[in-house]
Amino acid sequence: MSVRGKKEGIIRLIGSFLILLSLILFIITKFYTFNILILYLVSFLIAIFPFLTSILLKLEQDFIVKYSRNVLLILMLMVALLNLITLPFFRWPSIIEFVLIECSDLLLLCCWHYSLSIYKNSKIIFVLSGVGFFVLNIILWISLTQILMINIFQMLTLYSGFFLIISAELIMKKKGLLNYV
Repeated sequence: MSVRGKKEGIIRLIGSFLILLSLILFIITKFYTFNILILYLVSFLIAIFPFLTSILLKLEQDFIVKYSRNVLLILMLMVALLNLITLPFFRWPSIIEFVLIECSDLLLLCCWHYSLSIYKNSKIIFVLSGVGFFVLNIILWISLTQILMINIFQMLTLYSGFFLIISAELIMKKKGLLNYV
């Protein structure tokens, strides 16, 4: 096969897979972060429904694509409702930790969802969500030392994928094979 940019395309796919792997690892290892099972379950629900919606959007399921704004509104309402029901029963340090972890998960999900997009606005969202995730995790590292080694491995996986995608796209752009829309 002599497709131009084939190697860079494969590198982009590997990078997206690494981001997906780190996203799954972050969702699973949150169990070790929260001492309270309810917070873990709520955090899991808040992360898993947007994740499944993102997968359905990537697979271009007609119903989800056609009503994507309504689905997004329902997801936002669900997240707000879960937070309103759960968080008033906990102390402020647990609430702040929970919100930071929740926000970092959603930023990581955005980073993965827009990782292979060729649209300029989507690529900006990809970069900003990756940087936002990094900043939030630096803040979390300071407060959550019990999961530091696991988190370092996940961050290395994530940023390996992030930089593989960025470097492959820069090479493709330099060769004239990729123009953002």
